[in-house]
Amino acid sequence: MALGTGEGRLRGSKVIDLDKAAMGRRIKQIRVQAGMRQWELARLLGTTQSAVHKYEHGVVPEPRRLVELARIGRTSIEWILTGRHWEDGSQNQERLTPEVLHTAQILRLIQAREMPRVDEALRIVRAAIDALRASTDGGERRAGAPARGDYSDETLRVLESAKRIHDAVVRSVLGEATARLAHPPEPAEPEAAERTELP
Repeated sequence: MALGTGEGRLRGSKVIDLDKAAMGRRIKQIRVQAGMRQWELARLLGTTQSAVHKYEHGVVPEPRRLVELARIGRTSIEWILTGRHWEDGSQNQERLTPEVLHTAQILRLIQAREMPRVDEALRIVRAAIDALRASTDGGERRAGAPARGDYSDETLRVLESAKRIHDAVVRSVLGEATARLAHPPEPAEPEAAERTELP
């Protein structure tokens, strides 16, 4: 039975057939974006120019070379092999940074009672960002979006204040969530009535 033919797979399996030509194009993309020639990449990978040429034409590199390619391309091995990141299914080359993943983990811990503060802060920030984008887009503003010159100094000060408020709210909420991550609550002590004393 040949690998990658689909024969002998378990039902419901999520095994992805490897498009080796597309993988080769992604390896070449990493090299070109890094501003390297094949021989330069070969030197970094500890291999030959001929091997890099083969990688760029669909030969799967050894694991240690895949790791180095991912580092050079600021991406994941999964993206090199499949064109997607396992974390989020993104097809963008650059993977999410550890800081973004950590922030997402903290945001998942935000409790329901804290969500209105976060939602309001995000609403304020989105409005401020939209206003600032509209003012820096040159002549290509969205329909109905005011230009920076359309704002008074007072309005700009309000937007700056909104951004500071947003930052403070986010710091507060993230600080609370980070504290919960660092010090998870200990199990509650049983009530005195529930305790039984041994004779």
